Amino acid sequence: YFVDNERFARSAAAAAPQRDALRARWSIPADRACFVYAGKLEPKKRLPDLLEALRLATARGAALHLLVVGTGELMDEARAFAQQHALPVTFAGFLNQSEIASAYVAGDALVLPSDWGETWGLVVNEAMACARPAIVSDRVGCGPDLVVPGVTGECFAFGDTVQLAAVLAACAADRDKLRRMGEAARA
Repeated sequence: YFVDNERFARSAAAAAPQRDALRARWSIPADRACFVYAGKLEPKKRLPDLLEALRLATARGAALHLLVVGTGELMDEARAFAQQHALPVTFAGFLNQSEIASAYVAGDALVLPSDWGETWGLVVNEAMACARPAIVSDRVGCGPDLVVPGVTGECFAFGDTVQLAAVLAACAADRDKLRRMGEAARA
């Protein structure tokens, strides 16, 4: 399981000067940590878990935003949940391989809450090549190989939305740590 790390790194470097414009394009406030979900909106990816964690974290005052990249069968459900709870979420839709680095650049970290069906999780490779850390469930296949807690990202217990909310809030409160973890992830 691999991606063209150098191509993603080059794309991220090219997009970096437009970070503020990218965030504005997706209505991401400058003062908020932005977490990116990238993937199909299907049950095994567990986007509803992430949305519930976002609800819990923002209810406790965490300054964060979620950028959802992708489409799929759970789109209507996800949009309805976000609207019902007035969550800080932007749905970017599908972005192809030439565009996805822009989403990682706009964000501060990737979140992948998947179940065992996520045998690897190439979006983690992509995000790390773009100097973004990854927050993954303990069932994401690449977690043991790529995510060193506190160094290249964070891990949480699958399905534990309370723990994920705490991880999101802690990361949002220390964006410098997110940047350092992103640099370590890229390395």
